[in-house]
Amino acid sequence: MKRETYSEAKEWTVIGKYPGFKGMEDVRLRTAEGKYVCPDTDRYYRPIPVRENFKMFFRGETPYWIPNIGWFFCDIQEFRPRQGQDNVAHHQCLDGGPHIDYSTFPKVTKGWLELPQEWETVSCGATVRPGNPLVEDMNDWETIVQWPDIDMIDYETMKEMNKEYLGSDRANQLGIQLGLWERMMAMMDASNAAIALMDEDQEEAVKAFLDKLSDMYCDYISRVAEVVRIDCVMLHDDWGTHTGPFFSLDTAMKFFVAPMKKIVDHCHSMGIIFEHHCCGKAEMLVPAMVATGSDFWFPQPAINDVDMLIEKYKDEHLTFAVGNPILPKGSSVEEIHKIAKDFVDKYADKRILFCSDSGKAQIPNHDTSLWPIFRDAVYEHSRKAYQGAPVPEDMEKMVLEHQLQYQDLFSDIA
Repeated sequence: MKRETYSEAKEWTVIGKYPGFKGMEDVRLRTAEGKYVCPDTDRYYRPIPVRENFKMFFRGETPYWIPNIGWFFCDIQEFRPRQGQDNVAHHQCLDGGPHIDYSTFPKVTKGWLELPQEWETVSCGATVRPGNPLVEDMNDWETIVQWPDIDMIDYETMKEMNKEYLGSDRANQLGIQLGLWERMMAMMDASNAAIALMDEDQEEAVKAFLDKLSDMYCDYISRVAEVVRIDCVMLHDDWGTHTGPFFSLDTAMKFFVAPMKKIVDHCHSMGIIFEHHCCGKAEMLVPAMVATGSDFWFPQPAINDVDMLIEKYKDEHLTFAVGNPILPKGSSVEEIHKIAKDFVDKYADKRILFCSDSGKAQIPNHDTSLWPIFRDAVYEHSRKAYQGAPVPEDMEKMVLEHQLQYQDLFSDIA
């Protein structure tokens, strides 16, 4: 079965809307009332459902187009339900519920493990104020840490609230704040957490805590996936600073690979794709990411050599996302299309995803407002680049049914 040939007339026809979210403060789009929102966005016809293209990529098949990832305006519907304590503490309730007025919240909100998390405007996230660690020595964690009762989350409300929000053809991605190392730092302060990784007397306690924490995440993922469709999980665990990794590769292998692999394997057992969200210069730790079985990482391109990583790890399961190139101010649509065509020509056979690189926002000659043109041009040029690939036999029925669903809409298009 041949793929549907790219058609500008069809594939830029609006067939509906993707629902936006109203529960995150750092999306700089305001309503007339001054509320921050991510608005509903146009949904265009695609020859297959967007999430199926995403899944094709991670099955190792040639996708219909290069998947476009991120939190907003892409192939992913990011999901951070307000029923999760951490999402409220981080002011990041990305779901189908009503607007949240965080100004009415206390300055410090307790997240999971009863950690007192304080909203920090500059980084658009929450952190634990240092100087009063919950645990100073990891040998004491079992008598101090208060674990949440995952059974007490209101999953039925979560399900009802998000029927429309998670009901489109996008890939639904469950986001989880504070992974393994991040949770250790929040619980202990960074200095105590670093000492715990080096102290032989704390080694077994660290491993036991991280094992218990990974069990909690697996349980949460399972419970959420029982009530809503989850295609991907993003776990936040920053392993680097702007100059280098927090710890050595040996340390990552010793402490973090096993519990992270447990989470990744659990996701894969349910057919869920796994993204390790990792800020910082963490190139040296990629072998540990490979060992966990993680599916993809979006390295910050300003401090990581992404092209080197793509080439060095081309035979591994882990794949990388690439940020957009500089989009010069004053560029015409044709010039942006040329940049996008060059981008696709460079990466089409390298199995990458792409994502808006917000880190370029401060570059003087870069115009972030040109991103939607570039994004759509990458779709067009990668569609053309991949349209000669066959449709996998096990997808033929689904593809035909999907196309027949919109047949009448395009009856006048040759």
